[in-house]
Amino acid sequence: MKLTSSIRQLQDPVSKVAQAIPAKSMDPRFENIHLSIEPGCLTFFGTDGELSITAKSDIETSDTVNIGINAKLLQDFLRSMYDTSVTFVIERQEISDHGMIHISTDKGKYKIACLFESKQEKYEKNYDVSLEFETSEFLDLVQKTTFACSIDGMRPAMMGVLFELAGNTITAVSTDGHRLVRCRKSSSLDIEEKQKIVVPAKVLSILQKLAQHESITMCIDVDRRFVRFIIGNIILDAALIVEPYPNYDAVIPVEHDKHVIINRSTIYDSVRRVGRFSSIGDIKIVIEGELLKVMAENTNDGEAAQEELPCVYTGEDITIGFNSKFIEAALAHLDDNEICIELKSPTTAVIFKPHKEIDDDKLIILVMPVRINN
Repeated sequence: MKLTSSIRQLQDPVSKVAQAIPAKSMDPRFENIHLSIEPGCLTFFGTDGELSITAKSDIETSDTVNIGINAKLLQDFLRSMYDTSVTFVIERQEISDHGMIHISTDKGKYKIACLFESKQEKYEKNYDVSLEFETSEFLDLVQKTTFACSIDGMRPAMMGVLFELAGNTITAVSTDGHRLVRCRKSSSLDIEEKQKIVVPAKVLSILQKLAQHESITMCIDVDRRFVRFIIGNIILDAALIVEPYPNYDAVIPVEHDKHVIINRSTIYDSVRRVGRFSSIGDIKIVIEGELLKVMAENTNDGEAAQEELPCVYTGEDITIGFNSKFIEAALAHLDDNEICIELKSPTTAVIFKPHKEIDDDKLIILVMPVRINN
């Protein structure tokens, strides 16, 4: 059995499919990239048991065979090669499922072990919802929410992003219990029946690396247990998180009486600097009049830092504490030059959002304060 292609034609699909291969696995089935060879077509498939990636490439062959190759070895070989023509000759050992692939290029000859497999039986899921997004629009939702997902396996629902799809509005929500992001976008979609799914953060992280096409198609199965993303000739299938998502609307404060308008990059840089002086990673923010003070101290070594920033403030003076890393992350995911910070009390959740002349809640980032010592 023989096939001919170019290194470049193989590099891209192999690198994408390899995203599904786990770094460590006790099951050898998940260590291989599976190749399904048919006349004129080569299909790559990789999985970790919960998500899978499929990619296709055109090749010169008239043979039909299904084999598995160690993903790391195949990827390392292709990465190390420049673009040139490559020929694979596949030989099967007698009375065995094992075989050898003889690889020839203009540089030399190589041999890689392989495993002959039966054609994979695919369980065809019934996808009753199919939605097409602009890649940039969808990835912006992903980028603005995945950073706040929980990594606590005891709360699986919060390890993903909730997508609510209704009419022409997409709402993405993530939370880890200490902070919450809600991002809304208008789209050209027209969804008659409201859809709610929770996509694992790991799946969305991989999707960010795969998305090099102008559009992404998301398909949801009838039972709301699986999702499929189609990006050009790449298909990503994954299991959804089926645990119910927390009622996030209940934790978003609606009666804030204190509002700060401040330059985003100014306060972001200040929090980054001052936060390094904290012994426990917390900072104290004091807002008085038109002055916002950012303070931190290392009580063990006597180190401390304080910066004063101009702002526009309405409300009574307030002193409040935060985890500096949470504030950094919130500010890093706001795009506008000026932001609005809404507060109520030192123990009430604080909202960070872009400052616009009109009331606009398309993106809000909620951060819980921490108790500080006065």
